Formats: sequence, C-alpha cells, structure tokens
Amino acid sequence: MTKAIMAAILSIALVSGYAAILQPAFAHAHTTLAVPDGPVAGHEIQLVLGHTSEPTYGAKPGVHDGKHNMEVRISDSATSLPVSGASLKADKYYFKDIRSFSRASSAERADEVVKGVTVGGVFGDPGHYVARQVQKEGIYGYRVYGTINYFGEGTVPIDSTVFCKSADGDTTKFNSPGWTGSFGCTEDVNDILFPKRNSDVTRIGTESGSAIQQVAVGTDVPQTGSKASGPAYGLLIGLPLAAAAGVFGWRSLKRKGDGQ
Repeated sequence: MTKAIMAAILSIALVSGYAAILQPAFAHAHTTLAVPDGPVAGHEIQLVLGHTSEPTYGAKPGVHDGKHNMEVRISDSATSLPVSGASLKADKYYFKDIRSFSRASSAERADEVVKGVTVGGVFGDPGHYVARQVQKEGIYGYRVYGTINYFGEGTVPIDSTVFCKSADGDTTKFNSPGWTGSFGCTEDVNDILFPKRNSDVTRIGTESGSAIQQVAVGTDVPQTGSKASGPAYGLLIGLPLAAAAGVFGWRSLKRKGDGQ
C-alpha cells in the first residue's frame, strides 16, 4: 500500500513539474478552446499568448534592442502536453498611446496594422509558436487565426483577438470573449533608468576588449567587432608609438656615448 501511494505521489510530482515548465515565465493572456467534433469532441486545449522576455520595452539604441516576439503556447488542458502541428497566422495592431486607442472604433483603425503574419513553430520546442518582431513603446494587439491539430484526432479552429494591458487605461474593448489574464503593453526603457542623471551614457567594449567608449543614450552604437574611434582609440595607438620612439632614442644616445 505504501509503495502504491509513493508511486502516485511521484507521478503527480512529475506531471506538475512538466506543467510548470510549460507555463510562461511572465504574465500572458489565456483562452480555452474545445475540439468541436470527432472521437475527442469536447476535449479542451489551452492557448497562451504574450511577448517573449516580458516585461517589454521599446528599442533604444545602445540601451535595449526591443526584441520581444509575439508568442503562442498551446497545450492540452487536462494533461498540459504540448500541442504541435498548428497552422497559425496573426494580424498585428499597434497604437502609439492610450489616446489613440480610445479614439479608435475598431482594431482596424490602429496607427499601424500588419496582416497575415506567419506564427511559426519553434524548432525543438513543441507547442511553442512565435512571430519575430522589434517593438517600440505603445499598445499591441493580435488577432490569431488558423487551425490546431489535436494529436491527429481532431481539428480546432481559432479566430480570436486580444490586446495588451496598459497602465494608462482600459485596453480590452477589442478583445474577443474568453480571454483571461493579460500581457503588459510595451514601455519606454528610459522609465526604468536609475539614477536618471547618471544613466544617460552606456559603456561598451571594443573588439580588443580593452578600450571603453562612452555613448549617449539615443545615439548609434558601434556594432560588435567594429574598431573604436575617437580620443580613446587615438590614445591606444599613440602610447605604443611614443614608447617605441623613446626606446629608439635611448638606444641612439647610448651608441653615441659608447663611441666617445
């Protein structure tokens, strides 16, 4: 009896641990879909949508790259097993701020709309799908549509829209029914700089790893592997030349002294 109980506890622990691995690290929006027909009619899947590397911040040269992919994770609701083989597209909506969002009568009136973006599967990570993007601060929403293959036993259609949650006001008016939870809207990375007056420069290494160049926030940053320039680089070049000249001069003087 004891062995049976221990085996049951171990099984629950393993399943719980696996489910924990599938859960996103940060807040995402969730919705549940049911298989409409076939031998597994009524079985449910969970679809989780958000951004990678949350919380999200807009791109700022020299400070943050703004790479926050739109991502979807799909799993079986009962077992948390990942669901692969989905064929998904997304329409992406962007509003620059809460005023622009509040004035819009539909998601199609966004400041920028991109349609028909492929949400592709991530190699080696079943049930994980992404659409790559670089963001700037603002309000993002996504309409996800397509079909989901439920372990070869049924097909689940999806056509649903959800927007991020903004600290500046309600952004749920264009959301489809059934979504719970939320993912955060993209903020200005300058809002988290501390201290403010001492955070307007960033230090980056050059290709040699020995020179340091200061670059003001908002300016272009030399790419990795490029040569340093400016006073720091001139100093690095000048010091060895000065040292070589000094040694050469000392040897010349020594030879003249020895010849006298």
